[in-house]
Amino acid sequence: MFQSVEELNEAVRSHRAQCALTRTELAVLDVLAQYSCVEPGVSYLRKSKIAEAIGKSRRTVIRACNRLEELGIIAQYKRMRQTGDRRQTSNKIVILPAASKTPVTPECHTEKAPSKNSNFNNTIATNGALKRSIPAQLYAALSPYFNDVEMYKAVGLLYRAKASVDRAITFEDHAGAFIDAFKSVVFSYKRGKVRSLYGCLYGAWRAVATEIKRRATFNNTGIFYDWLA
Repeated sequence: MFQSVEELNEAVRSHRAQCALTRTELAVLDVLAQYSCVEPGVSYLRKSKIAEAIGKSRRTVIRACNRLEELGIIAQYKRMRQTGDRRQTSNKIVILPAASKTPVTPECHTEKAPSKNSNFNNTIATNGALKRSIPAQLYAALSPYFNDVEMYKAVGLLYRAKASVDRAITFEDHAGAFIDAFKSVVFSYKRGKVRSLYGCLYGAWRAVATEIKRRATFNNTGIFYDWLA
């Protein structure tokens, strides 16, 4: 994840400075950082252990972690038993590198997009921390078009977009749909049909998550999810 504990601590300081976090969210972030030093940025703590450490309920910690993920500060990954019943064990929680975070809305005209002449032709050299912290398919899709700072922002948008519909939706389970939506927006942007790249990415990814939610609801209940609501 990070090359050193010092890099991890700097990212945590940046997250604390950039985001308006509650005391509980700050406490959860600090515990995750404290127990992420062997593999800097990666924690395998159970939610119950985090709750015990900060004196809160497990449910409160779950809400705080979901909020941190929504803000692009952490990413949560399910870990399944390799043998036996294949049930879920503890989560793998990854603290993401900090980057400038600008609030966005789904509309395609509210945010200035990066220059068409530079950011879509080159990427910048990095130490590889970002590549190790996000799913390989997502990195492969974004890296030809974004430098790392822009990619941090795009990944945060993806997590916020799907979490705004249903936090249970994972990129890994629907990678093709999310990547197809990304490529569609990029194609439209390069043709000059999109004024706000990040705004439209948020809207497109949220639409994908909404469709996933609609289909899952219908499959489970036979009732369509009201995605217009």
